[in-house]
This record gives sequence, structure tokens and C-alpha cells, in this order.
Amino acid sequence: MAKKIFIILLFTFLSNSTFAQKYYMGIGGRAGKFYTGASFKYFFNSTNSTGMQLEAAYANITVGGYNLKGFIIKQIPFKVPIIQLPLDFVYGAGVHAGYFPFEAQGYYKKVDGNAIYYTKDVVTVGVDATIQIEYKIPRVPFTLTIDVVPFYEFVNRGPEIVDFGVSIRYVFK
Repeated sequence: MAKKIFIILLFTFLSNSTFAQKYYMGIGGRAGKFYTGASFKYFFNSTNSTGMQLEAAYANITVGGYNLKGFIIKQIPFKVPIIQLPLDFVYGAGVHAGYFPFEAQGYYKKVDGNAIYYTKDVVTVGVDATIQIEYKIPRVPFTLTIDVVPFYEFVNRGPEIVDFGVSIRYVFK
């Protein structure tokens, strides 16, 4: 029985049906575990299948800091089988750059479970991935998104590698 449910869910995730709520651009905000700020999404085609997402955020990791992220995304419509709720599965990859000004007990990295604080201003650069579930609210021009963003920093590693967040965007059709 579990195998049948898995196959049905996999098929729904991978099918490109016409029940998606289409829009070409969305602007709003994202509240996350580590980064909170502005979010922008734009689609390259009329099917909403491929696009880009940009985020400019304030860091919640330390006393202060800023982060810019850019993603190339793929969006696939599906419906929750039991309640027929139209959702979009979004995944993508991108890059980020961050700036953390020096503060006493500011930005840090973990080494063997211990916090090692940087002693100067820090610039970080890394790669990101994103996995999202998006809901286009009917009859109002807003989307609600829940996301998971694993990331890896090549320059000045930080304390974490995964961010979780919720976004709300005003959409333009």
C-alpha cells in the first residue's frame, strides 16, 4: 500500500498539468531561521516552469549582517491527492554572498562543536539549493511559500548549513 501511495505522489509531483495558478512575477518578503528580508521571483516563460528568484536579507545569525541570494528555479504544479489543493513544487540552485561587520561575539564558525568567532569584518560566498512548496491564494494576488535552503560557504564558513523560511509575495499576472 505504501508503495502505491509513493508512486501516486511521485506521479503528481512530476506531472505538468494545467491546474497551476499562473503569474509572471512576485514581490514580497521572507522570514527565515537565519535570514529575513525581501524576495523577488520572475518567470522566463508563460508556463511558470523556469524562472529566477532573488533575495536580499538581514542576517538573524549574529548581531548584524546582510546576505544576497540568487537562484535559477524550476516550478512544477501538483495537487494534494486527498483534498485537491493546488500547490507548486519549486526547486533550484544558486549562489549567495554575505557581509557581516565586526561585532564582539558576532559572526562565527563551528569547529568540533565550539563557536570560533571571527575577529574582523567577514565576507562569505557560497552555493545554495532551494526546495519549496508554494500556494497561490485563490481570488487574491498573493502566494504563500514554505522553503528549505541548504547552503555551503566556500569563503569564511558560518555556523549552519540549512535555512528554513516562509515567504509571502504579491503576484503580477
